[in-house]
Amino acid sequence: MSMRRVGAVICLLALAPWPLCMRASAARLPGTPGAAWAQSTTQTNPPPKPKKKPEEPIDPDTTAGVRGSGAKHTVRVLIKGKPAEGAHVVMKNTNGSVAATCDTNESGECQVQLGPDRYAVAATGNGRTGAVTLDVSDASGPIVIKLKKAKTESGAPRP
Repeated sequence: MSMRRVGAVICLLALAPWPLCMRASAARLPGTPGAAWAQSTTQTNPPPKPKKKPEEPIDPDTTAGVRGSGAKHTVRVLIKGKPAEGAHVVMKNTNGSVAATCDTNESGECQVQLGPDRYAVAATGNGRTGAVTLDVSDASGPIVIKLKKAKTESGAPRP
């Protein structure tokens, strides 16, 4: 080998580690091109997951449905004083959530279990509707709803 070639090989061997140490030093200096490369190759640990709050039991006083132990109540739906078979009854709590629903039998009655509270009761059947708002206690008697024909409002005034 010629002396020139031997000198070039020695020079290359001497300078070969130089780019690696330049990358390492650039990683320590912010704003240098090597810094972004070095930061992108380093691994970071993900943030720890937040601890999940344990689920609390459902409080019947704050949710829809039976409040406390509740008692069975009879709902009677009438059309012109006669039992309304197949009427659908919906009872809502004071907060607007559904507390109970039922459909009437051939005698126009159905059973619901409710705790003491104020309820809005609505019934529909045979193209008629009826609604009542009342306080219910464990000693309350039957809830009676009378269905009436729905009134339609016309936009034109009568002469």
